[in-house]
Amino acid sequence: MKKHTRILLVAGLMTLASAPAQAAGAKPSIERTIVHKEVTTEEFADDICGDRANTTTFTTTWRYIVKSTGDSLLVVFGETGRYQTDFDDPSIDDYASQFTEAGHFNISPSGTVVYTSQFHDFPGTIEIHERIVFVESSGSVRVDRYDLTVTGCP
Repeated sequence: MKKHTRILLVAGLMTLASAPAQAAGAKPSIERTIVHKEVTTEEFADDICGDRANTTTFTTTWRYIVKSTGDSLLVVFGETGRYQTDFDDPSIDDYASQFTEAGHFNISPSGTVVYTSQFHDFPGTIEIHERIVFVESSGSVRVDRYDLTVTGCP
């Protein structure tokens, strides 16, 4: 599970847990917007194209909108970022890139869970597309689809 997904789930569950108890027939509605910006540097033994050790510095901004109505929860999220990758091997050109991700997480009054996410990154000649669709209803997984497409690796 990606770091932002864990944050998304925790933020959503905290919002749901903080909702006041429902009065008879009343449905409380809570909506929060969370924005976070972070700069991190990480070392990797490889990258999406294989054994290419590097150090990458990310500047990432997340935005979450969390809405709880007492019996349902909706979290809509977006992530944008830029990064600079410096390869350990001097024969591999360093590069800068940017990425976007958008998705949503929903628990309906009936208990149906829907999670979708789309991620796009285009570092140089490389194209990375990631898509996730997950649906659970009545305790059974109805859709569990993950697709990662990478093209243009040297």
